[in-house]
Formats: sequence, structure tokens, C-alpha cells
Amino acid sequence: MKYWKLLAICMLPLSFAACSSDDDAILNSGNAIVEFKSAEMEVKENTTIVEIPITVSGEHNGNIYVTAKMVSSSENYEVDKDVIITTEKFVLPAETESINLEAHLVGIANDAIEAGRTITFEISEVKGATLGANKTCTVELKENNPLEGNYKLNGYSPFDGKVVSVKCTLSMEEGVTDKAYIDLGWGGLLELSLDEIEPAKKYNVTIAGAQVIGAYGSYGNVLFVKSFVDWNAGAVRAYTNDLTGLYDNGVITIDGGVDEGVGEYIPGAGWLGAYVAYEDENGSVVPVTFEKQ
Repeated sequence: MKYWKLLAICMLPLSFAACSSDDDAILNSGNAIVEFKSAEMEVKENTTIVEIPITVSGEHNGNIYVTAKMVSSSENYEVDKDVIITTEKFVLPAETESINLEAHLVGIANDAIEAGRTITFEISEVKGATLGANKTCTVELKENNPLEGNYKLNGYSPFDGKVVSVKCTLSMEEGVTDKAYIDLGWGGLLELSLDEIEPAKKYNVTIAGAQVIGAYGSYGNVLFVKSFVDWNAGAVRAYTNDLTGLYDNGVITIDGGVDEGVGEYIPGAGWLGAYVAYEDENGSVVPVTFEKQ
């Protein structure tokens, strides 16, 4: 018994050496170059995860080991606090052409800070390849359009018998100022047409009637429609009319009187939600709104 124990102990260094030898054997010996795909990137300031491509070119017949990290920022962001990197060390096996350095941006979005904020990442070590010209990548955080962000759709629900809200997100394409898109969580986007009154502050808003904004299981397409509550008939009616409204100071106000509003509707199946204007306790009309959070 003692003999077998001694033999096992003696063989441990041999086992470890063999593993080390295997690692060296699969190290890339080809003439490969590793670098960031681009020296510069742009993302919007409300981005929470940035994926920065690291690429391999040339002959790649074994493992390439890469270490990358954040090295500086214009706003003195801190690693593991403001910028959290999923991993700094990568292994790129033979024939793998790219991998992403993933950085999570925590609480960086801030409309009060001017554009031009940057974060610089660096490939600090490479084994099994040559480091290329794009040793660093600088990510610039671009200001969002003031309209973009998280919103709540507010109105009175004839189904719940109370004022209700639903969360949604408004986005815009880079450089496009006459269109916006609202995600209500059904898998599609609601398109808004914008007519500028004051740049980045006030717009007339038109929403084309009965847009498809997603699907609900086997029930079919979900439409965003104009709604009207007919209390005498005990029904909420759906219309295909276009909707109009006004964006002002972070609020989109939908035109319409009491019991008129909007809703999510599946033809032949019914309503998923309706939000209509109502009178408050003072007799004032409270319109349907998309309110920026």
C-alpha cells in the first residue's frame, strides 16, 4: 500500500509537466496578427453593454492568448465600478478569427454631461501572435437624442377600473429626427412620425393607425389602435384611424376627449390593454400620455 502511495506522489510532477508540454504544443506557431477590429467606436450613452471586437489575421494553427483591459477614460471612470469587464484574458483556438471584449457600463448615462466622453481599452499582452497596429480602441459615448429613453404609457383602464401605466422605451436612429420608435414589449416597434416645432424640444406627433407591434402566442398579431369606451354598450371599440399628439418637455400627449385613447388589440381575439383619457376629481380632463422617466 505504501509503495502505491509513494509511486502516485512521484508521478505527480510528471503529470503536471505533461500538461504544460501539451499547452506549449498547441500554442500558435503561424504568422498571426491580433488587434482590435477598429481603433475607434461610437455607442449611445444609454448603452449598458459594449462588445469590442478583437480580430486575428494571418496563419492561425494553434492557441493565441490575449489580455485586454481598460486603460483610461475622459471622465475618470473606475474599473469594476463604472466599467465592469467580463474577462480580461482570452484564448483564441486555431482558426478562430475574432472574439469580443465585453464591457458593462454602470450608471454612465447622464444627459447633463456634454458629448465627447471616451473610454480607451488596450491589448496589453499577446502570446502566440504579433500585436497589430490597433493596439488600443477608444469608445466614444454619444449623447442620446433628448426624446430617447424610458417612458410610461398612462391612462384610465376600462378593464381595471383605475388609472394604470405600462413601461416602454423610445429610441431613434442615428441622425434621423423625423421618426421615433416605441417598444411596448410585444416583439415589434410602434413607429412615430415627428414634425419639429422646436429642435429637440417640441414636436407634433403622428402615429399611423393599427400598426402591428408584435404577436401574442397563437392569437395573432398585436395592433396598436385608437380606442373608445362606449359605456352604454359596455364595450371598448377599436379604430384604424391615425393618432395625433404633441411631444413637449418629455411628455407625448395624445389628442382625444374623455374615454378616447389607445390600446393593444388582437383582431378576433380582443384587447390586451386600453388607456383612455378621463376626468379627475376636479372635473379636469387627464389625457393619455407617454411620460419620460
